[in-house]
Amino acid sequence: MGDWIGSSWVWGLQWRRHLFDWENEDVQALQHIIHQKGPKRDTTDGILWKNAVAVSYPTKDITDKLSESLVPSLPKSVASIVWQKFIPPRAKLIVWLANKERLKTGDLLVEKGIIPPQDANCPFCGMFLESNSHILFVCRFSWSAWMEIINWWGLSAPLHNQPSKFSIQWLGLVNRRSHKDIWTLTLGCVFWSLWYERNQIKFKRKTPNLHNFVLSLKIRIGIWAKEMMGSDICAPNVIHNGY
Repeated sequence: MGDWIGSSWVWGLQWRRHLFDWENEDVQALQHIIHQKGPKRDTTDGILWKNAVAVSYPTKDITDKLSESLVPSLPKSVASIVWQKFIPPRAKLIVWLANKERLKTGDLLVEKGIIPPQDANCPFCGMFLESNSHILFVCRFSWSAWMEIINWWGLSAPLHNQPSKFSIQWLGLVNRRSHKDIWTLTLGCVFWSLWYERNQIKFKRKTPNLHNFVLSLKIRIGIWAKEMMGSDICAPNVIHNGY
């Protein structure tokens, strides 16, 4: 991992495979970080845990502290949505990545050198560069799907096109506590369904069809409610105006 050169420690990183071009940037960032720190002769390394008295230091707390400057954390109100127990496990990861704006969308893949720019357009509209916000909200296909679901429940509201703010606004549309669970499940279902539909179009050459997508989305919400909550969803007009 490294060696002493004179009185200075020099890190020497070795990799078990050849790195892709897009990984070199991450390696340079890692090297910049670790070269600022290293063993010192005649000094014992340790961890100083400020404002706390403890015999041992939890590994998770250490890794979270080291990575917090690199990965933006979600507001607590949004994090509670992501891991809500009524969202199926297969959808939690997509909801989490979507809210952290870390979905592997076209713009990110181009930046990493994985795909050429001409392959990075939105699969739904084919007109604009695919980004996290575009594929989920800005694209006419996606936004129309959200509006169809809101109208289905007899609601209407202007909503943000940034994932975490959108999620908070979405839950604010419903006031009655008894409806919060199904409304959160619906949020997770739409996130997951949009990403699933995107992959079907991009990799299996499926043709975008808003009407069919919204129909399957409503059916999926009902199935998820049955699976996760053990009951059928209530009639949409019950939630009208949040009551």
